[in-house]
Amino acid sequence: MTKMIDAKSVETKLAAKALAKWRCRHGRYEEALEAMSQTHDMSGVEGTGMLLMGMPGLGKSSILASYVRNHLASRTDLETPDGSREPIILVSVPAEPTLKTLIQEILLASSYQGSIAGTIGELKQKLNVFISERGVEMIIFDEFQHFLREQAKSNTRGVVNHIKLMMDKHKLAVVMAGTPPGYRSIAQHEELYQRFAHRQIRLRPFDAQENGRINEFAKYMRAYSRFLERQNVRTIQLDSEDMLVRLYLATKGIPRLITHLLRASVDNAEPGKTVARKDLARAFGKSSLIPELDRFNPFTAKSDKVLERANVAFLKARQEDAGHWRINP
Repeated sequence: MTKMIDAKSVETKLAAKALAKWRCRHGRYEEALEAMSQTHDMSGVEGTGMLLMGMPGLGKSSILASYVRNHLASRTDLETPDGSREPIILVSVPAEPTLKTLIQEILLASSYQGSIAGTIGELKQKLNVFISERGVEMIIFDEFQHFLREQAKSNTRGVVNHIKLMMDKHKLAVVMAGTPPGYRSIAQHEELYQRFAHRQIRLRPFDAQENGRINEFAKYMRAYSRFLERQNVRTIQLDSEDMLVRLYLATKGIPRLITHLLRASVDNAEPGKTVARKDLARAFGKSSLIPELDRFNPFTAKSDKVLERANVAFLKARQEDAGHWRINP
């Protein structure tokens, strides 16, 4: 019996670890990947761009990494008689970027082997040569909100202009991923913004109130249950109307927080037993996922109290979301 319990305990721990790595490719996730592919298809034809926007925790970095990994795996032309090709460079925009630090970060994010020292003019030349020789087709800028004028100060225009020039010179596809403040920053630069105006993906948290979006949330939670079943871990019904409201209130519908909550619930569940609401309650009680809830636990509270709190949260979330996309909030 002890050996069986130990085996189940190990199985549960492994399931929790697997859950931390797993990503559910929901509808908006797939839409973002398709938009990236369409943007990429225009490389070599014209400099074109795409914006991937959303608050932290909605899966932007996972989408970017997934696209790069899958695209490179599908290519059969990366090694040629003339050398290796590097079609995509994924770079994280540094805080308070200057033109010099941005070019250095692009080179560091690539397979470039030379020195990144030198003047801005020398660095521009190094980058231009690398892009041409290695067949770079797409540059992805993660955390593009760092282009904010108040963060980048007087450097913003120089950085933005150089991105525009790179797009035109090399007919590059450019994806910028970041939080809503970055959208407001890019929108201030009309010539650059026009290149991104027609392809924009806005990621939003799941909703447990609007009809269409609650269905998407339910599908998302069913996918979690199926994944855990494949790890030999059973859960209560996570996609019921009552549970969706509780889960929303506990996580604001943010995928990263949903994963944190479920991982902790699985990790602390009794080996071999179904992950129940009491496990979710215990996991939530040990965390600080939503500080404004204080001691209110969505998994132990009565349904009417949960719904009351959730309705307030829904309204606040919609007001905040609307404010994110105003150019001059």
